[in-house]
Amino acid sequence: MQDFSHIDTWVFDLDNTLYDAERHIFDLVATRMTDFVADFLKTDKEEAARLRKHYYKTYGTTLRGLMTEHNLDPSDFLTYVHDIDYALVEPCTITQGGLTRLPGRKVVFTNAPKHFALRMIDHLGIAGHFDGVFAIEDAGYWPKPQMDTYHTFLYRHGVNPKTACMFEDMEINLKPAHDLGMTTVWLHGTEQNAPADDLHIHHRADRLTAWFEQKFK
Repeated sequence: MQDFSHIDTWVFDLDNTLYDAERHIFDLVATRMTDFVADFLKTDKEEAARLRKHYYKTYGTTLRGLMTEHNLDPSDFLTYVHDIDYALVEPCTITQGGLTRLPGRKVVFTNAPKHFALRMIDHLGIAGHFDGVFAIEDAGYWPKPQMDTYHTFLYRHGVNPKTACMFEDMEINLKPAHDLGMTTVWLHGTEQNAPADDLHIHHRADRLTAWFEQKFK
């Protein structure tokens, strides 16, 4: 394990970082997003699914696309889409133990809504490890990887990027962190192929649990 001794603040994405959203949550949330778009725009499910993907690709999140193109009230969307059964996710003792042993301040930095992030980390049994949660509302609904969102995050939580490390499953979200001087860890899951320009990725592991196991072996 390479040296992280200069790090005093650990920044964690939520979905597919602190827990396995791919297996438990993403399909359910995507379905609820499609249902919301279909109802909001009075269209069929097939067109709603196409628009959901289009907004995500164009604006970074489906929510930002709906806000920009249709003046959506974000609270309605976030409340509906994230009304899920948290029991679908099983708390992980490796993550709990790793956070306990990791020295320094810890903050969640997520594109998810605040109520979802707070309830999820509580369900996972790790809420007590975090000094704060920076969610999509805190960013004015501008998602990662918008650079202004990173500046706002650093300012709100008093984070010095030179002594901070960020964990993310989406490598594109690590580029602004790298550019600001943060150490980065890409949790690539089953995606082994890094982008051609991967200078923004300092370290990598398939999952956070693997990183913890390597660090504390």
